[in-house]
Amino acid sequence: MYSVLLVDDEAIALEGLKMLSDWEGLGFQICGACDDGEDALSLIMDTLPDLVVTDIRMPGIDGLELIRRVGSMEHYDPIFVVLSGYSDFEYARTALRYGVRFYMLKPVIEPEWDTMIATIVSELDAKSRTREQEEATSKQVLAIALSRMLRGELTEVDGDIAHLMDQMNQQATGWRYIHIEGLTCEGTEICRSLSQSGHALYVDMYCNQAGLIVDTARKPLELARRVHEELLKHGLDCSVSVGPPVQTLHDLPESYMRAAKASLQHFFRSEEGGVIDGDPDSSLEMSYVLPPSLVLDELLIAVERSQEQKVCDMLHQLFETFKDNKTSPEVAYMASIQIVMKSIELLREFGGTMDLWRDVFHFLKTKPGSVAALKQSLHTFLELCMGTVKHYKEMNSEHPLVQIERYLQENFHQNLTIKKIAERFFINPVYLGQAFIKKNGVGILEYIHDLRIAEAKRRLCDTEETVRVIAEDLGYVHYHHFLREFEKRTSLKPVAYRKRHQPGDRLGISAP
Repeated sequence: MYSVLLVDDEAIALEGLKMLSDWEGLGFQICGACDDGEDALSLIMDTLPDLVVTDIRMPGIDGLELIRRVGSMEHYDPIFVVLSGYSDFEYARTALRYGVRFYMLKPVIEPEWDTMIATIVSELDAKSRTREQEEATSKQVLAIALSRMLRGELTEVDGDIAHLMDQMNQQATGWRYIHIEGLTCEGTEICRSLSQSGHALYVDMYCNQAGLIVDTARKPLELARRVHEELLKHGLDCSVSVGPPVQTLHDLPESYMRAAKASLQHFFRSEEGGVIDGDPDSSLEMSYVLPPSLVLDELLIAVERSQEQKVCDMLHQLFETFKDNKTSPEVAYMASIQIVMKSIELLREFGGTMDLWRDVFHFLKTKPGSVAALKQSLHTFLELCMGTVKHYKEMNSEHPLVQIERYLQENFHQNLTIKKIAERFFINPVYLGQAFIKKNGVGILEYIHDLRIAEAKRRLCDTEETVRVIAEDLGYVHYHHFLREFEKRTSLKPVAYRKRHQPGDRLGISAP
């Protein structure tokens, strides 16, 4: 809403000006009605109205002198409407020299007055839009400069930026920095929107971080809580912390550093939730001491022995120590990485393959945002390790011939020989061949051929693959070798076997 000041030394004329327009309907608020230039000048300096409607002839400071004095004020350029009688033409010429563009003779003709006021409203609207655009541009430039200053890329500000900072400092009671970490694109848009409604300045920081710079008079803690609540509504568990108040924007790095340090407390307080106030009286010191290697070794021994309860208890004790000592997130994560890497070595000793490491790589790439999440992630991984160790122990406790049979069933399509199998299982080849025949009634190579032909029969019935492709996939280098082994076991050629076992043939129906 715009403000208008009415000035006329005649009480009746002044009342007439109040009634002449539907000021409120046009978007104006009458900030005052004065009957002399002295009072008008004083009120103008206090309220800075957008529009001043004034008579020319007044005792003391007349309308022209009022216009001249207001024109000498810096950073203030209101619109003047001058009212005068027919005999005041010279006054009107002087007013025009002072830049007055709206001049109206008394008595005022309403249609002309309404047209003039409509023109003034259009001008004020245009000035308002321009001012808003300039302010938005200035804020963007200032936000970029402040962001660089907080990141340490800009040590001094001067010129227009320094002037803008000084202007904002004069209008504010002080400043606080709201620090947000863990943002996504959606979270960034939420923070930008809340910064506008909360009259705060949004600044981009590192990677997934951002900040809001708030006048202390606008209750920064309440804005920080609104930000945190809105992020939670959208499923975003971001840390929100507030730095202590500083007097000027030049001192803002002090508030930022304190807020960023306070955000580390979110690692320990995520279960409690809420905004962390980094006020100067709170202790934000972190521990950077790794847990003793004996503790980690004892934990790995419990994993190797599959002592699930002991592993759970030791993890609980370890992470309670992290919380009590306020161990830095980096150190807690580093200790967890040590446990993971030692677990990998343990699994390798039991013969584990790289197929088991998907969860390991996921753990290494995904850095949990809280001590509780890190503990749960590590516990889940160690449960996987204990299950894998137990599986390998059970496999290794079986008779070697059982292990060899399982190996052949899983790898019959490969180029296998008795010598290779014996070397893999550390058994004498001669003994292996004799023991296998004694247990299964056939030699190893015949056993492999049986497995291959059984698979060939299935694929001939269930797929439309060519016989040659099936033979090659099953490990036969020579096609004729496959034919010989197939006919030996089925008394049929593969094509005939496929035709006989087609659905129509199985029902005893001949093809037409």
